[in-house]
Amino acid sequence: MKILLIILSLALAFPAFALKVKGKLGIDGETWKYEQKVDHNKEVVFPLGTFILKMTLKPLKKDESALFYVVQEKKGSVITEVTKGDDEIKTGVLREIYAKGHEGQPGSIITIRITK
Repeated sequence: MKILLIILSLALAFPAFALKVKGKLGIDGETWKYEQKVDHNKEVVFPLGTFILKMTLKPLKKDESALFYVVQEKKGSVITEVTKGDDEIKTGVLREIYAKGHEGQPGSIITIRITK
């Protein structure tokens, strides 16, 4: 009986660890929205027009995560890295990240909010 109670408690607790990211990617005057449930330490990929936004969240403190991101552009079969970086994000707070593009690439504005 104790084992069943422990398993049931764990099963109900796991969804509480799921995070939801919601935001926008802005490049060259165009904006794309994204929204998805994510887990810490797993890469999530958002195809947005000709651009690809890849991000990974890693836990830091109670309500803080480290965001690692890469923005790529796909032209035909060629994928070019536009920008990449990392930043600290607080849960529940809307954050705008101004990412300078690599040489010859446009800058990006990543707007993101993480919720539990």
